[in-house]
Amino acid sequence: MSDAPDQIQTREQRLAREALASLPRPPADPVFRARLRREFAAGALTAARPEVVELRPPWWRSPLSWAAAAAVLIAAAGLWLDRGPDWSVVSATGTGVVVVNGHATPLDRRADLERALRRGGTIRLGEGARLELGAGGQMAIEVAPATDATVSAAAGRWLGRTWTAAVRSGELRFTTGRAFHGARLAIATPEARVEVVGTTLAVIREAAGTCVCVAEGRVMMGPRGAPRAPIEAGRRRFIFNDGRAPEEAEMRPVEKVALSEMRARHLARME
Repeated sequence: MSDAPDQIQTREQRLAREALASLPRPPADPVFRARLRREFAAGALTAARPEVVELRPPWWRSPLSWAAAAAVLIAAAGLWLDRGPDWSVVSATGTGVVVVNGHATPLDRRADLERALRRGGTIRLGEGARLELGAGGQMAIEVAPATDATVSAAAGRWLGRTWTAAVRSGELRFTTGRAFHGARLAIATPEARVEVVGTTLAVIREAAGTCVCVAEGRVMMGPRGAPRAPIEAGRRRFIFNDGRAPEEAEMRPVEKVALSEMRARHLARME
């Protein structure tokens, strides 16, 4: 004869059961019993409803999650495809360093300069340095010696067709190409605002104010906070920082030569 599996006990288990059985039962709480009796009589005691747990598939199996992820990927791909060209260093002449976004790079380290300037930034040149940048067929910029300026990344191919630049001191020369068509360039100086839609021009920031010389096309220029007026090809406008009325005249002869030479250097690549 053998015991059933649930009847097989060790000596310790048997002693524990006997000890528990010998304990006195605690008396029922009369207050609790009275409350149960009242609730039973009033019909307040009901069987607890089983909790319903809604099982949902993991988020990565949800069609909406896949749709959202696909939309994000499509948007990211669109932004990447719309991204304009990086700036390249066309020429870097003279001596010294170029300070880009606060970091100095020797003028003769062209690869390092291109990495630093790929998406634009703040540029400071010393007296002995000259820099020329190109952005595909959209635009070329010449940064003259002793210039402190900022240039943005190139405009997008379809969206974000706005460039920006700022000249705090010194001079930037611009010439635009066929790929710039439909874009806009906004240039700021401490006392003036310039708007370009395709042209060859120079923006010169001097102690007395800002001068803009236009070799080709048409440029809109005006003091800060005031309406802009056109500057035609072959003309210049000077906006003073002391409140005097702007001065208009023929463009400076030195700029006529410099801008003509710059345009010729980039003509094949820009067209």
